[in-house]
Amino acid sequence: MPRKSRKLLDGKICHHIVQGINKEYVFQEDEDKKKYLNLLRKYYKDYEIDIICYCIMDNHVHLILYSSNIENISAFMRKVNSIYAMYYNKKYNRVGYVFRNRFKSILILTRKQLCICIKYIHMNPVKANIVKNENEYKYSSYNDYLNKSGFLNHRILNFLFLKPRNYIEEFKSIPYKDIYDYKVILKDILDKFLNQENICLNQLRKKENLFEKFISYLNSNKYNYSKQELADILEISRATLYRKIKKVKAKNGEK
Repeated sequence: MPRKSRKLLDGKICHHIVQGINKEYVFQEDEDKKKYLNLLRKYYKDYEIDIICYCIMDNHVHLILYSSNIENISAFMRKVNSIYAMYYNKKYNRVGYVFRNRFKSILILTRKQLCICIKYIHMNPVKANIVKNENEYKYSSYNDYLNKSGFLNHRILNFLFLKPRNYIEEFKSIPYKDIYDYKVILKDILDKFLNQENICLNQLRKKENLFEKFISYLNSNKYNYSKQELADILEISRATLYRKIKKVKAKNGEK
């Protein structure tokens, strides 16, 4: 993998979930899905966005977006969603909100996490029993990867795959995992933190300043996790974890 491709994660890669208001179907026909996809195509370059993955379902959209400026992503999403909402309300003779006020965003920190998320998104229509195989669904980026088309570019492929010129088999073999299995994601994040700090797990467990820094690292990236999951990846008891977290909170003046 070319070294320069690793700079992709120096910006922001986020998994965004856009849901219809009250989880209503806001893509009722193929024409609606095509409209939303065309809006993505029309505006992503204006906002200097890379669209790494997408899947448009009946009542929600999954997108993995990259930008060197996180503000560009928010502006891009507002543009696309507001224009689609006007189209949708006019077409179906309705008024009011089309999408929930805020789209959900999950920051992606590692290449492994990114690949798992891509697989999860492409499997959405399969898990919903809409199609039997990922390549049968017309409104996801799965076939873009097979055909090297759509929003893909060499920079994305170089970052994702060890052999970008012949990556199809590697792409197809990405294992499916529930992206909300935070135990999997937390382990990945822990490994990244240990590498960044050039420390081992034992040092993290023993030194309060390192433990505090790791907790701050998790919280600043807005990752949800249970105490049990965190205790498991740190290989300590839950009681020990509680004592450590209590010390961190006391030091920061928290209750």
